[in-house]
Amino acid sequence: MAKIIVFHYTDKGKLPKLSDKERQEIVNKIYEELKNYPDVKFNGTFVNRAGKGICEWDAPNAKVVNEIIKKVLGEPPVDGAYLVNRVL
Repeated sequence: MAKIIVFHYTDKGKLPKLSDKERQEIVNKIYEELKNYPDVKFNGTFVNRAGKGICEWDAPNAKVVNEIIKKVLGEPPVDGAYLVNRVL
């Protein structure tokens, strides 16, 4: 299993301000879609007050994460999903 990071660091890619209800709806959609991907785990989204940050996934590759995000949100992540390796 690989570590995949989806970045949200550009003005276009940063996360918009969402209500608790909107956030929960997205989370519910992600977990519903993950039922079709038993080998993928969504570990969460981490952002600063400006909406810039990351989403962390465990998945076979970045393509699968892009596919899931496109199904849930209608488009792939703006700033991309990348396979990363731990170096420290």
